[in-house]
Amino acid sequence: MAIPLTMEGQMLLFEGESGAETLRFLEEKACAGIWSLDFTTRKMAWSDGFYELLGVKPGSVEPSYAAIAGLMHPDDRRSAGEFDRIVSEGLPLDRELRIIQPNGKLRWLANRSEVHLDKTGTPVRAFGILIDVTQQREIALAKDAADSRFRALVVATNAFVWTADADGNLLDIRNWRELRGENPAPFLGTNWINLIHPDDRERTLQAWTEAVESKRDYSIEHQFVQPDGSYRWMLSRAAPIMLETGAVREWVGLSSDIHDSKVWSATTTDVEQSVLTGAQIRAARGIVNWSVRELSEAARVSSSTIRRLEESNEAPTSTEESLGPIRTALEGAGVEFLFPPTGKPGVRPK
Repeated sequence: MAIPLTMEGQMLLFEGESGAETLRFLEEKACAGIWSLDFTTRKMAWSDGFYELLGVKPGSVEPSYAAIAGLMHPDDRRSAGEFDRIVSEGLPLDRELRIIQPNGKLRWLANRSEVHLDKTGTPVRAFGILIDVTQQREIALAKDAADSRFRALVVATNAFVWTADADGNLLDIRNWRELRGENPAPFLGTNWINLIHPDDRERTLQAWTEAVESKRDYSIEHQFVQPDGSYRWMLSRAAPIMLETGAVREWVGLSSDIHDSKVWSATTTDVEQSVLTGAQIRAARGIVNWSVRELSEAARVSSSTIRRLEESNEAPTSTEESLGPIRTALEGAGVEFLFPPTGKPGVRPK
């Protein structure tokens, strides 16, 4: 049976040479640093790990809140007098903040602390641990950016983006309410097949079943029924999202309207002479997952020019020589620009 250590026993773990080595090991592996603050004297103490998180040599700086504030990102610094008020009232010091180390590196740090009181309930001391959470923050920011790009892509493509489970049952349809004004719920599960024109149902179901069973990409052109009962041609594509085990986690698909290009035979000259709109450029970048910088490098057009063109959903009112290289780069990356005789210009994967 394990017997819990007393506080004195726990403190002994960090005394002497072996204790210092234990502390060093824990701080190094956890990317953390220890600190303490005496509320009476306002003096702080920092461990070597704490110094390292700040990017300074241990012992080279007198421990103080002012020293920490001097390295903080300007947006994270407390207002004048706020720290003194927190200390005087013994309030928690838990927060996340950004530190700009002397070498210019930015680190996200999370502080977790505990306030100790005397017998009268007066705060006398605080102990805390500072943890480097830069990697977690960068992952979260990257995920937020990816989610934002995905949402922008859904809106810009003017298409239905859908997900299905590993067995091929439809779970969700993005843009359905916005584009059709309907609740997508009746078409989820296996009911989506009712959207397909009777002449196209058998081959659509066969293609989807084969894709799900083989775990391969899905692509088909078929007719979707519209709210008014008419039908329009759609291009539906999907790809499996795989787990490390090789199993399918889910399917992600895109169904885009190709009716005008299917029923309208445009000449090559008509298409080549059509002018790209800002909305088409944004949507095309989303399809190929290019940043403005990546398109700039591929087209050899300045980033500022691309941003200016993308600010408007319409085509430029004056001649814009940079549109040619931009179009060539995006078409080479795998997109097709559509210019139907009616409706808005569009873009889709080739």
